[in-house]
Amino acid sequence: MPASPKIYHGNSTPLPDKELAALIDAHPKPSSISQYSYGTAGFRYEASLLPCVFVRMGIFTALRSASLGGEEVGAMITASHNAEPDNGMKLADSHGGMLDAAWEKHAVSLANAPTSKQALALIHTLSDYATGHHPSKTADGKLPKMVVHIGRDTRSHSPPLAALVIRAARAMGATVIDHGEVTTPMLHHFVMHANGHLLPSIIPQRCNESGYYEIMAMSYAALLRTGAVSGGKRLPSMSKLVIDGACGIGAPKIEKFQRYFAMLRAEGCTSIPMLHTVNFPGDGPLNDDCGAEFVQKQQLPPKLYTKSASGVSKQYMTSYDGDADRIVFHYEDEAGRFHLLDGDKIAVLVSSFIQEELRCIDPDGKAVNCGVVQTAYANGSSTLYLKNVVKTNVVIAKTGVKFVHAAAHHHFDVGVYFEANGHGTVLFGPKFYAFIAAADARLRGTPRHNRANIALRRLRVLPALVNQSVGDAMSDMMLVDAILFLRGWDLSTWAKLYPDMPSKQAKVKVADRAVICTNDNETAAISPEALQTALQSAMDAMASQENAGNGPKPRCFVRPSGTEDAVRVYAEANSQRGADSLASEAMMLIHKLCGGVGSPPQPLITNRL
Repeated sequence: MPASPKIYHGNSTPLPDKELAALIDAHPKPSSISQYSYGTAGFRYEASLLPCVFVRMGIFTALRSASLGGEEVGAMITASHNAEPDNGMKLADSHGGMLDAAWEKHAVSLANAPTSKQALALIHTLSDYATGHHPSKTADGKLPKMVVHIGRDTRSHSPPLAALVIRAARAMGATVIDHGEVTTPMLHHFVMHANGHLLPSIIPQRCNESGYYEIMAMSYAALLRTGAVSGGKRLPSMSKLVIDGACGIGAPKIEKFQRYFAMLRAEGCTSIPMLHTVNFPGDGPLNDDCGAEFVQKQQLPPKLYTKSASGVSKQYMTSYDGDADRIVFHYEDEAGRFHLLDGDKIAVLVSSFIQEELRCIDPDGKAVNCGVVQTAYANGSSTLYLKNVVKTNVVIAKTGVKFVHAAAHHHFDVGVYFEANGHGTVLFGPKFYAFIAAADARLRGTPRHNRANIALRRLRVLPALVNQSVGDAMSDMMLVDAILFLRGWDLSTWAKLYPDMPSKQAKVKVADRAVICTNDNETAAISPEALQTALQSAMDAMASQENAGNGPKPRCFVRPSGTEDAVRVYAEANSQRGADSLASEAMMLIHKLCGGVGSPPQPLITNRL
């Protein structure tokens, strides 16, 4: 059984200012940092640069909980897909999702306060806000109730950094719940379920690690069982799923699911595949030549560090990233060729499945507004398939989970989002839950094999199976596997839905990422002014070279990284050579026009193993 979290009970009374100042002064801002920035998923830097931020964010998370009248919040210590030397922090708001944008500004201000005196001034301002909105009914000096959940990944420096956050939150009088080593999605799940009044009634409340496994395993099995009356089929090539854990936290956690899956098989749910997990912590370097980031960006199979991985079947494989909030699928065909199914392919599979089930109950498709949110990284072929074949609405949002998540929530009753990198989930709004309730009342008493009844049972389990707070590799893995089983597909059938335009991704290190500015959805660079003109000339030249005509046009865009001083490049063309060439030219332009660091980039050549 998973270990119970360690709970430090607080009394809502902060330490005196003198002691808080001493705690802040003990961890000064490094001279090498001019300004900490809050990226697309929080703070992320080389680990030795973070103690200053982590102390202040421990205080901040307590104040955020107080500002919500005691609703519980979270802090996850991880650098996700980054290399081992880096670390960072992702903050979870009381709904389980990312920190509210307005409060990001407060977090950045507190992280960058030049002195402890200025930091205390900000702390007092936020404390006054909390007590003003939620006056204490007890003695003076107390803040509203504060509860902070803490989780961390497997990096060697995560435990001491987590200890700083715990110490600082406790200094504010917060109750701290330390979950130890967990995945990022687990931490977000704990926070979402801890605030039960915000949880839709259709989702069973499970606030701890064993509950996380239970709710997802049972929902997964319930979805699989609907195939008994609709021809669900597990093909031989899909009988064993090999999971690349990126040498991170996801590998040991997926092993915890094995106990639940064994129990379900014993109860007759034989459609669950056998799982073979490889690349555990300690087997190899974290995220190095393995994991979702490597596989998706390099379009190559992962290195298998685990000794027992020799000879494993590569017909059905998936890769997580270091904190298990991203997932991609891949396989090798009979000729040994590698095939990637990235977040775009997942979005197409999931959205088409949900829309098909919705239309079995509502043939006109008017009751629930279902759609997909993509970013500029989405392969052009996937966007055309969603619009022309799935016939769903597509919205393009700025890159980053906080932007696509917000767009899915804002635009749709059922919003599907998966970035090409494999981070994504499905959000279900109030109209969906009302639709399910009405359908349940209307279909009650109809035969179980009735197609609308089957669709209802499938749709009803999705909100519990899907981790709606954030992308979750384990949750998404089970959802995708269940859909493939219900359709009787293997990965090659899925891959053939549409051909991807060949693409290439890369990055160029620069002295200051702020030099580059883009338009709202990052499809074009605004500054430096000469950059977009040069990129457009390169795209036009490639279109002419490839005789694109009326077909898909080559495209390329660049954007500053949300996590490091680098500029990310994406190029897509009608041939791999064209995509490589376009990406190489973009990298040279960035190095020349945007303050590239080091030697000029070398030409890119995709190596297909």
